[in-house]
Amino acid sequence: MSKKHRRISLGERIKIETLLNEDKSKAYIAKKLNRSRSTISREINK
Repeated sequence: MSKKHRRISLGERIKIETLLNEDKSKAYIAKKLNRSRSTISREINK
């Protein structure tokens, strides 16, 4: 079984930025957006 990869949408990027500004952890953000923590980390590092 392969997982379906989907790009992070603009809306998700905005949510990530908002949650980071609220000092939320990467794990918390990943759980909220139903994404893996590594996906969130990669996006933050961009």
